[in-house]
Amino acid sequence: MSAYAYLCLSPQGREVEGSMEAPDETAARRQLKAMGMKLLRLHAATEKTGVLQHISKAWRWISGFRSIGGGNRVMFYRQMQLMLKAGHTLLEALNACARLTQSQRLSDTLERIAGRIQRGSSLSAACAQEKEVFNRLAQKLLEAGELSGELGMVFERLATLLERRAEVRRQLISALVYPCFVLVFAIGVVIFLVIGVIPRFATFLNGRGRAMPWKAEVMLAVADWLERWGVMIGVVILVIAIAIPILRRIPSSRRVVDRLSLSLPIIGRTLTTAAMAQACWTFGLLVKSRLTVLEALRVCAQVSGNTAFAEAFSGAAEQVLAGQSLTAALNHPVLPLLMRHMAAVGEKSGQVDAVMESLGTHYQKELDARVKFMASMIEPVLIVVIGGLVGFVYLAFFESLLAVSTGV
Repeated sequence: MSAYAYLCLSPQGREVEGSMEAPDETAARRQLKAMGMKLLRLHAATEKTGVLQHISKAWRWISGFRSIGGGNRVMFYRQMQLMLKAGHTLLEALNACARLTQSQRLSDTLERIAGRIQRGSSLSAACAQEKEVFNRLAQKLLEAGELSGELGMVFERLATLLERRAEVRRQLISALVYPCFVLVFAIGVVIFLVIGVIPRFATFLNGRGRAMPWKAEVMLAVADWLERWGVMIGVVILVIAIAIPILRRIPSSRRVVDRLSLSLPIIGRTLTTAAMAQACWTFGLLVKSRLTVLEALRVCAQVSGNTAFAEAFSGAAEQVLAGQSLTAALNHPVLPLLMRHMAAVGEKSGQVDAVMESLGTHYQKELDARVKFMASMIEPVLIVVIGGLVGFVYLAFFESLLAVSTGV
């Protein structure tokens, strides 16, 4: 006899978790079915001591609070698409994904969704109750997939969209991480030389009655200034770094922060390009999945990460609802002229979805070019500025050394 752990739904619809003994897995399934249970999960139970059981439960409880990464969601969408294409039922695919995923939180979420579906709920309605995992875009696409009978295609499109968004985010982060790291490291080196090295030479030279080179005097003045105001400057920078994320949670201040970020030179244009790539992909995907233009605009407004674009799409949805054309509704100053022109072309030709997807690909290529341009511009500027600062400090250091050794 072997021990098996199971998770089932009772005839009353409640989740029942426990263990049992049976000759094999088939016999265990047969016993549970005879009891009127609907099997959700069944696996061989391993022998654990009391301490290990408590550790396992504690780890499972802690894992339930860990966020579900984008990679886990993409893998889930890909697995669902493959399983549905291979002929699995929706419940079989959900239960299999719950077993295969490495995220305990996602596994628990899928088990809850499977339970709701067994009690008669639709997939979109079951997923709508898990807002932290399935956003408005996923809910609308799943609803459209249920109506059209193309759930497998919807899961594939969701996975592709998440991969594209992750690529956009990765490009933006990679363009900023290296310059920030170099800048912080160089500032640390300069502060160490100015505060730790130059003052010691000044004390030594003054003790021997030698005059300080003017470069060293400048460094000493900077060191005194940093000693007096450095802590306050550090506190101000820390407060700003903490305040920006907090302000973005307040609607009124977030609107100001988002609009200011779009007005920044070079960076603002890059953020606009990234936002348009995501918006065009999302809009084209929603229309392609047989959602109306009105619903597509509303979803784009809800999933947009910048309030300026969210307000533009929300206003466009209201104008479409009032009877305006898509071209007139998108006539907003924050939206690029190219997007408005291509929307007019797509509306006139009746191929809005294809035009928007092509436009999203165009913006993706433009984003690639802009990220490379930013990297090519930032690196030489950092080299010149930081190299000049470090060179000036070292020149002051060696002039002081020369003054000690020669008396000049």
